[in-house]
Amino acid sequence: MLVLTCSSKLAALRCLLTHSFPESLKACGALHHVINGNPFKLEVLVDRWPEFSTVMCRPSLEDMKDPSDHYTNTYFLFSRDPQNLRQILEDPKAVNWNQDLQIQGCQPALGGVLQEVSSKHGKQMQTTSNFLYMKDRIAEEELEKINNIRDLQFSVLMPDEAHLVNAVWGFGGNERSELYVRRCIQNFPTVCMRRGGVGEPLAWVMSEHSAEMRMGYTDKLYRGLGVFRSMILKLTKKMATIGTPLYCHVAPNNMSSQAATLAAGFPLAGRWQQWNFQPL
Repeated sequence: MLVLTCSSKLAALRCLLTHSFPESLKACGALHHVINGNPFKLEVLVDRWPEFSTVMCRPSLEDMKDPSDHYTNTYFLFSRDPQNLRQILEDPKAVNWNQDLQIQGCQPALGGVLQEVSSKHGKQMQTTSNFLYMKDRIAEEELEKINNIRDLQFSVLMPDEAHLVNAVWGFGGNERSELYVRRCIQNFPTVCMRRGGVGEPLAWVMSEHSAEMRMGYTDKLYRGLGVFRSMILKLTKKMATIGTPLYCHVAPNNMSSQAATLAAGFPLAGRWQQWNFQPL
């Protein structure tokens, strides 16, 4: 694997990845933040350049210090060639299989290779497969749908409110996930709604280090009023301003969020995948 550091090559890679949406969304979103400040200190790896087949964005192996912290030990993956991917996954300079880790991507077909390689190092990978939604841009007429709801007003999340997000996040609920949520709030766009614009947030949606919009939540007293649609449109506007891909995921059994996501103009684009691994 080659580690790309040249700014012109990173920009060229980002452009090339946009031609492979939605499969390349995770790698492209992470690459966007690498180019623009790289707050999570990710590395961008390719199998070769410029004729690449596989792209992986992850922290440096030296920065993944906690072997149990899969929120930090996260790999964003895109590959056109499963055989090539197998070779990369078996390279200890590319993946540290001695740690808890997670791999995220938008290519369900890669699951077989990931399971095959990971089985040599530990437990079978656990796969989460959710619906993937993506839109190309936000139109002017959609901005008219961004409204305050009843007594709620738009705001942004504060780092010391990470515990509120973590408490209801389906992938969180522990100390490491709270630290991760805090880092995201500190570094990436967020939207929330507060009663009268003050006090604790009663609804929110965030973005993270692969530029995905996620962790959405609305207090039960304000559900069914279009709160989530307004928030995701507000966050979409922010993300479009900085030039990131516009995408999110929803669990297959979360019908209300699926409807709200569609109402916000995000069509179904495929499948969002997360593979979690623990060594023996």
